[in-house]
Amino acid sequence: MSISQAIQSALSGLNATQTQAAIVSRNISNAQTEGYVRKDVELGSLVVGGSGAGVSVLSISRTVDEFLIRDVRTAASRVGYQETLSAALSLYTDLVGQPQDERSLASALGEFQRELALLGENPEDVALQQAVAAKARDLTGVFKHTDSAIRQLREDADAQISGTVLNINRDLSEIHRLNLEIQGRGRDGDIGDLLDQRDRLIDRLSQEIPINVLPSNNGVTILTNGGVTLLDSEVHPLSFAASPVIPPNAAYTPPPGPSALSGLTVDGVDIAPGSNYPGALSGGKLAAHFEIRDRLMPRFQRQVDELASQLTAAFQNADATVTGVAPSDTGFFTDAGAAHDPLAYAPGLAGRIAVNTLIDPLAGGDPSRIRDGVHAAVPGPAGDPAQIQAFSAVFTQTFGFDPAAGIQTSATLLNYASNASSDAHTLRSTAQNNAKSETIAFDSLSNSRLSKDGVNIDDEMQKMLSIERSYAASAQVISAANRMLDQLLASF
Repeated sequence: MSISQAIQSALSGLNATQTQAAIVSRNISNAQTEGYVRKDVELGSLVVGGSGAGVSVLSISRTVDEFLIRDVRTAASRVGYQETLSAALSLYTDLVGQPQDERSLASALGEFQRELALLGENPEDVALQQAVAAKARDLTGVFKHTDSAIRQLREDADAQISGTVLNINRDLSEIHRLNLEIQGRGRDGDIGDLLDQRDRLIDRLSQEIPINVLPSNNGVTILTNGGVTLLDSEVHPLSFAASPVIPPNAAYTPPPGPSALSGLTVDGVDIAPGSNYPGALSGGKLAAHFEIRDRLMPRFQRQVDELASQLTAAFQNADATVTGVAPSDTGFFTDAGAAHDPLAYAPGLAGRIAVNTLIDPLAGGDPSRIRDGVHAAVPGPAGDPAQIQAFSAVFTQTFGFDPAAGIQTSATLLNYASNASSDAHTLRSTAQNNAKSETIAFDSLSNSRLSKDGVNIDDEMQKMLSIERSYAASAQVISAANRMLDQLLASF
C-alpha cells in the first residue's frame, strides 16, 4: 500500500468516525425525547478499483420492532377508550352523588317522604304543609339537575367527537406529507428523524382511534381496526356534523334511516359504533365518546325519566280529586304544568317535572290542597289525614319499570332511585378498574419498546469512547504518513 493510499484510508476512517460521533451525540441529546428511536451507523469497506480504500458509511439505520410497536398502539387505543369512559362516568356520579348524598334523587325522595309522613300526623299544620311543598320543589329540582347533567355530558361528548375528528384528519394529512418527504429522499438519505416524527403522529392517532399500519416503500398505509382505509396514496378524512344542542329525545339512528345525531363517515360510509357496518369503529377515545353520547347517557336519561313518570302518575292516581278530564286532570306533580300519561310521555320528563302550581305557595298556590286534594272545590276537615296518607302510600307500592333502562324492572320508588345511582357508580368503578388494567399493560409494553428502540446513555457513552479511539488511530496514521512524506522530501 502506498503512502497516499494509507492517507486516503485514514481519511475515510476519520470521516466515518465523525459521522458515528455525530449520530451518537444525537442519540444522547435525544435520550429523553418522547418517541425518539436510537440511530446506528452502518459501515462497510470502501473498495476503489478492486482494492480496499478504507471504510464508508453505508447508511444511518433505525431498527424498530414493528410487532411490539403494533402491540403498544393497540394497548394505547384500549387505554384511551377506558379512560374516556371513566372520566365521563366520574363526572356524572360526582354531579348526581351517592344515594345518601343530599344532591341525589334517592335522598330527595326520602326527604319528601319523611315530610309527607309528618304532615300525615298533623294535617292541620300550615307550616308542615308548606314544608311538604318545599320538599317537593327540592325533589323536582334534583330531577332537573340530573336531567341537565345528562344533557350536558351528551353535548360535551358530541363536541369531543367533533374535535377529535379534526385532530385525526390533521394528523392524517401530516403523516401523508411525511410519507411523501420520506419517499422523496430515497433509501440513501438520512430519514431517521422523519420516521420518528411520523411514528409519534401515528402513536398519537392510535389513542384516538384503533388502527392498523402497513409499511410500503418507506411510506405507510393506515386502516382502522375494522379495515376501513384512512390513508394510502391520499387521505380519506373522517366526516362528522356536530350538534351543539342535544334534546333528550335526540338519538343516533344507523343508516339508511334519518338520524337526529351525526354518525361518522369515511368516503360516504358510516362507521360509527352502532352503525351496523361490518368495519364500524370500536375502541379508542373516539368510540368512547360515541358510547357516552349514544348509550350511557341515554341509559341514565331513561332511568330518571322512568322514576319521574312513575312518581307523577302514582300521585295523580292517589289524588281523589283528579278526574282525568281537564282542568282537573293534573296531580301533585305535572309534566311542565300538564297532566302526565305514563304510556305516551316524551323523553326528558325529568327536566320538565314540576310541582302543581295549585299547591305551590311560591306560585300563588295553597299548600292546604295537599291535605284536601289538588282540585278540592272547598277546604276539607282540618284534621283529616286521608288524602295525605294516600300520597304516603305511594312510597310502599311496587312499580314496573322499563327494562330498557338497564336496571331492575320491579321496585319501589326509593329502591329504584338508589339502584339507578348504584348503576352509575358500578359502571364508573368498572371503567376505572379497566382503565388501570389497560394502563398497566400499556406501560409494560411501552417500557419494552423503550428498552429495544430507545437510547441507553451508558451504551452510547461506551460507543463514544470506542469512536474516540478509532478517530485517534486514524489521525495517528495520517500523522505517521506525513512524517514519512517529510522524510522522503528531505532526502531530495
